[in-house]
Amino acid sequence: MLLRLGSALVLIGLIVLVVFLITFSAGVADLRVLLAGAGLAIVGLVLRRRGRPAFDESARFVTVRRVLRRRPETEEEVLDDDG
Repeated sequence: MLLRLGSALVLIGLIVLVVFLITFSAGVADLRVLLAGAGLAIVGLVLRRRGRPAFDESARFVTVRRVLRRRPETEEEVLDDDG
């Protein structure tokens, strides 16, 4: 739900910013339009980030990840094993 609302706010914010650019080029720009567009876009991005589903770690290469997470053997342990 938050993801959709955030996407809508970002889209509306970008449209308002385009309207600001058009009015700025015509010479009748209003600072409130710029602030409103930027504010809507920022709030939309924050909502999109909060509404994103949690990332589940893939089950692929689980064994490789376990091997890579092990701490490497120190030289002393290797020397003790060799005798």
